[in-house]
Order: sequence, then structure tokens, then C-alpha cells
Amino acid sequence: MAVHLGQRARRLIVVLVCVSLAAFGLGLAGPAQAGSSTHHWKVWVGNQSKDMAVQGMRFLPGQVWINQGDTVTWAANAAEPHTVTFLPGGKKQATIPPFNPTDPKQTTRVGGKVYDASKYFNSGIITTGSGIAAFPKWSVFSRYTLKFTKQGSFTYYCLVHGKMMTGTVHVRPQGTAYPFTQQQYNKQATTRAAALVKNGQRLLAATRGKATAHHVFAGAENSKVIVMRFLRGTVHIAKGTKVTFGNDNIEIPHTVTFGPEPPGPAVLAPSGNPANYTGGALNSGILLPGKSFTVTFNKAGTFPYICALHDEMGMVGRVVVG
Repeated sequence: MAVHLGQRARRLIVVLVCVSLAAFGLGLAGPAQAGSSTHHWKVWVGNQSKDMAVQGMRFLPGQVWINQGDTVTWAANAAEPHTVTFLPGGKKQATIPPFNPTDPKQTTRVGGKVYDASKYFNSGIITTGSGIAAFPKWSVFSRYTLKFTKQGSFTYYCLVHGKMMTGTVHVRPQGTAYPFTQQQYNKQATTRAAALVKNGQRLLAATRGKATAHHVFAGAENSKVIVMRFLRGTVHIAKGTKVTFGNDNIEIPHTVTFGPEPPGPAVLAPSGNPANYTGGALNSGILLPGKSFTVTFNKAGTFPYICALHDEMGMVGRVVVG
């Protein structure tokens, strides 16, 4: 099911609507006993805290055991975009391609409805949000379904987040007893999701503790979760003071955008004069991991700013200049 482009379509990252774990439903329990009939299984794609500050980088559950002829549906469970991508061969990879938002093979649906391990299969962008005008050729979906007819263990990835987000489908002969029911998979997923949120909340608190009025962290990240917040979100400084916004993440880019947001792809490029900011439009452009953006504030006032990629997740801040 495709998700149509939203009205606020000037986003690099697809973000909008939060769905709860309960809303995912999953009353489709696969029986534990062996049988000749085929079954339909579901996997959550990502998870998030209620305020969307914490984004879990996991398929939940990470492994499922199914039989030949069964289908698996991956359903969006977070605003952060993901993909479900089987590379040719279906095996674990030493390296995977870096995410390229302009590559249609990564951002659109590729492959049919029946999995073939010799070929490349990609879901397109899986998210609870909507698409963006900057990349109108993105295929944005809320779910993705494949049927598995051949035996084997097949590893898949989220191209957006690399090897930190992988899963495996184990396909056995028809009639093999299932080790877990869907309800048991749901319980595993819910338990894991709660642990990821707690991990992210600890990371958020630790990163906020390292921030100062002169150094703001643009998000935080470890191998399990991403924090979509400026830390600290509000700073108070004197006129003539510099503030550095640092992106110390591993994978995730951000922006630091004051004033009117540049339209469409223009948000990806720097604009304005950070050496003498007195209000109005100022944009870091894409702030890649390991990079920083320093602004000198030469006028008293309160200056709100956003990450133009993740502001609808609540990634906003303000600088109060006295």
C-alpha cells in the first residue's frame, strides 16, 4: 500500500505519523504444530518512543522460522525511514552499499512478490510517514510482503541504516513444526522494543549531560538506537557568543536550520552567514556524521531552529541570546 506525498513535502527523511505497537495488531498467529497449510507472518520494521525521540534500529523479531509457501509481511512501526532489502544470494554480506537517496534501486520497489535468492529484492521506503517533494521518485510504503517457496536462510538489510539493522528469514520444508507462534513473535518484539527505548533514553540523558551552552549535539546514536533531538534543546548565551552544533553520529545526517526553511532540495545546501547571525534564514545544509556547524550570534533575542530532516519527530531547539 503506497503512502501519498504529504502537504509538508520538503523533507529529506520521511516522517509524520506515529503508530503504536498495539496498532500493528498481529492477530495472525501461526500454529506451532506442523501442517500442510501455509501461513502469513509479520515483522515490525523499527520502533520508537511515544514522543519519537528514540528510534530503534531493529527488525522485530530479527529472525523468523517459516515453511515453504509461507508469506512474510514487514510493517512500518516508526517514522524513521527503512528498507527491507535482500541482496543477491541472500547471505550475510561483508559490506553493503551505502545509502544513496537518489538511487532508485535503493528507494523504489524492486523484484516481484515471490522471493528468488538469486535476485535483488527491495521494499522501497518503509515508514509510517509520507514522501517528500525533494525526492518525488521515492516509493514510500507502509508494508511489504514476500512469499518464500525455496528452502534456506536468507539475510536482509535496511539500506538506510546499514549492517546495524539486519534480519533473517529461515525457510524449512512444508509440514515442519513451527518453533514459535505469531503471538510469541509479537511478545519477543514487544520486549525487545521496550529495551531499545530504554537504551535510547539512557543515551539521550548521557549525551545531554555532555552538552553545554556552547556545544549542542545534533542527535545521538549507538549501534542499536538513534536519538532525534538537539541536546541541549535550549541554550542561553551572551551576544557575540559562538555555539557549535556537532553531529557525532555514525550514520545519520541532520541540518541546523534557522528561519524560513529552504524549499525542496535547497534545504540540502548551506545558506546564510553563520559568522554573523542576527536573525532570519540560516541553514547548515546536510550536516554529515563527524561534521559540525558553528554560529556566532550578534543580536539579542530568541532564535528557534529545526533539523529540517527530523523536525516532525520533535527535533527542534532554540538559542536565547541576552
